[in-house]
Amino acid sequence: MAVVFRILLACIGLFGCYRLAVESARNGYAGLFATASIIQAQVEPADYAVQLAPKDPEAHYTRGLALADHDRLQDAAVELRQAAQLRPHHYYQWLDLGLTLDQLGDQQGALEAFNESIRLAPSFTQPRWQLGSLLYRQGKYEQAFSELRAGAKSNRPFFLTLMDLAWAATGGDVVEMERLVDPQDSTSHLSLANYLAKHEKGASAVRQIRLAGAPGQEADQSLLKETIKSLLQNKLFVDARDAWLTTHAASGSKGIGEIWNADFVEPIAQNDPGFGWQVSAAPTVTVSVDQSGPVAGVQAICLNFAGEVDPGVQVLYQFVLVRPKTRYSLSFVTRTQELVSGGPPVLRVYDANSGRSLVESRISTGTNDWSKSQVDFSSDEGTSAISVSIQRLNCAQTPCSIFGKLWLSRFFLAAG
Repeated sequence: MAVVFRILLACIGLFGCYRLAVESARNGYAGLFATASIIQAQVEPADYAVQLAPKDPEAHYTRGLALADHDRLQDAAVELRQAAQLRPHHYYQWLDLGLTLDQLGDQQGALEAFNESIRLAPSFTQPRWQLGSLLYRQGKYEQAFSELRAGAKSNRPFFLTLMDLAWAATGGDVVEMERLVDPQDSTSHLSLANYLAKHEKGASAVRQIRLAGAPGQEADQSLLKETIKSLLQNKLFVDARDAWLTTHAASGSKGIGEIWNADFVEPIAQNDPGFGWQVSAAPTVTVSVDQSGPVAGVQAICLNFAGEVDPGVQVLYQFVLVRPKTRYSLSFVTRTQELVSGGPPVLRVYDANSGRSLVESRISTGTNDWSKSQVDFSSDEGTSAISVSIQRLNCAQTPCSIFGKLWLSRFFLAAG
């Protein structure tokens, strides 16, 4: 009797191994068909996969995706729901089920699927983002932005879309938009500042910059510089100056009508848009600071010309805040050494708001010791800033090169 029992156990074991081997083989073949369905972007291989392994959640999931790609959404939802039931702990299956149900117009089913996906992966971006997007389309903005913010928090590129959605939802109401976006760190504040600057909301952009504090990371510094550029491009010069001063408060002039670093005793920073001296890239012009200025304790900037320079290039320039409808005098000193050209350098003052040239002063060629020049001009009614620029006069013929050195220093702007 014991022998018969052992033989029976052995047969049961062999049968179990056989069933396991068959099941493994079926699953293996099903996996191959599922892979073929993905590679070929066809439904038929996925059909075979499900036929071979009807209890394999991956086969149902793959078939569901293939059906969705072919716009067979009803069938896709059935397959994706089957996959989720067979393997309920994978968040992405619930996510794709929610997306499909949403496309079918079953918003309640989509909400339930998205919520289950979030329960399984609470820190992942996509489940929260998709739930937030659905709630947003339903006009449930408070709930929507709660989810959207959570999604953007773990995936920074989504933050720009979050701001777009908030801008649209509030119709450009900055206060309400800021509340919905609710930035919580320096990068978020600077990102929002950059967004507001591009939408010409200068004062609000400056407020966000101040809330961000001193930018530490290189990415934050780049965001601040981009924001200042946007403010300048939108001719929001007062706001641009306020933004620039958040990182240059100890550097010099802060008031209207003051030229910063007028004696060039401070270094000229590269890639620093704002209200310091700006140097345009020109391959035939070398720019340096000379410690030997016109008087002791004063330095000068030296422009060394060595070939063609486009007259339209502002080799050196600075934005300066001014008051509208005000008379100004700008003085400066120059020195030249063997400066030769049919199109000599010229100092021009532009209305930064309109781009109109207000006055210019031609700089003498040849070799000349330090000499003072002065130009007078009046700002227009809509003027909030001027640009003080060094460039070239147009030549009578082309090509027209320029050679030699020009030193400048002691800039001073006086009203009245």
